[in-house]
Amino acid sequence: MKAKSFLLTILATIFSLLITTDSFAQRTVSYTSTKKRIGNFSIDIKGKGDFKIEYEGDIVLSEDDKDIVSISRGGFIEIKKSSFGKKRRLLIEAESGTLKKRYYVGWNEKSYHPEGKAWLAEILPEIIRNTTIGAESRVKRFYKKGGVNAVLSEIRELESDYVTSAYFSYLMEYNLNNSELIRVVDVAGDKIDSDYYLSEVLQKNQKAFLGNSQTLSAYIKASKNIQSDYYQSQVLSKAISNDDISDDQLGDLLQISNNIDSDYYLSQVLGKILDKRDLNKSNMEKVMTLSNSISSDYYKSQVLKKALKKKNLSNQNYKQFISSIDDVDSDYYSSSIIEDLLKKDLNNSSLTQLLGLINKNVGSDYYASSLYKKLAKKNLSEDQLIKVLNSLKNINSSNYLSSSLVAFAPSVKNSSQRVKDAYMTRAKSINSDTYFGRAMKAIY
Repeated sequence: MKAKSFLLTILATIFSLLITTDSFAQRTVSYTSTKKRIGNFSIDIKGKGDFKIEYEGDIVLSEDDKDIVSISRGGFIEIKKSSFGKKRRLLIEAESGTLKKRYYVGWNEKSYHPEGKAWLAEILPEIIRNTTIGAESRVKRFYKKGGVNAVLSEIRELESDYVTSAYFSYLMEYNLNNSELIRVVDVAGDKIDSDYYLSEVLQKNQKAFLGNSQTLSAYIKASKNIQSDYYQSQVLSKAISNDDISDDQLGDLLQISNNIDSDYYLSQVLGKILDKRDLNKSNMEKVMTLSNSISSDYYKSQVLKKALKKKNLSNQNYKQFISSIDDVDSDYYSSSIIEDLLKKDLNNSSLTQLLGLINKNVGSDYYASSLYKKLAKKNLSEDQLIKVLNSLKNINSSNYLSSSLVAFAPSVKNSSQRVKDAYMTRAKSINSDTYFGRAMKAIY
């Protein structure tokens, strides 16, 4: 099920990167931005029919949004509508500092005044709420009249997540204070249904939204409205990459990870945190707790191996680490994690924990033997040697038990009789004469 969800997420992501689409009734919107505004829209507005719109240039609307008063040099807008066999077309072009307006019914040109002007006044309010036509000038006009609240009030009336994200982009160009930023991100979280566009707004304006604890709380709240694990991970990953994020802010941002169900994306986020951040005790505990929710042995092992490389793990962090290994069922991945543990210095307590992990989590004699052979290369005290030799009783295979004992033979040779006795006791449990002989030959 998770594999299927992952595949669907990837396909959706690729699709959204190839084209920008937004559905309202049967509306399809595509938008390309270069040095000039260029748009090509096909819109089905409920109750008003199907419109095809092309435009180029910066378009400024009248105060009542019922007329076009300005188009930048060389620009134009063409609006077409077909309904019950009747075709209407409106073409407005910028020529020599003025607007040339033409209105057609069927193939015949009609007077723009009053028919064409009346038709434009009728359809324009709906068109501008479903496209980005005049968006920049409208945001400027509303902001001048009533500040952020006026712009947000208009944003609530927009019909398209794509258009809504464009309006937020223009609004964020203003120098907003903290309370205004909170209102902006609150409305974005409530208004934008598309995970793609909501994540885009949050990521694009992340520096402003993460400025203090109040705006951060609003940012986290809005992020929780994102359903896609992919886009949630994108939002969080970008925040993690921000060097200005404090430990406290990072701890708060980790709340977003609680909503990521995908083992892959959660492991990617946690791995990036471990790679890029020096974590305090509290945040390390949160990372370890989150790692417990990863079901995949592979992805969990990737996170735990990165965590093990961090310096100054607290006792609580270490206990959580051990607890996380207990949930790894695969002998291969368990042994790969324990192998990294072997690279650390081992006191009596940590050696006891390590042997317990081998006995409890590694059922394969092959993988257990491999770990013991690596352990044999460490400089162990006699007490530690005896503890390890006693632990070998869990290996049932004569072959692997013998080869494990042989690995410890050099250390046993140079140890006291009590260590040799422990070695002999374990060797006597070998059922094969051949493998028993190999073990005994190694110490004489």
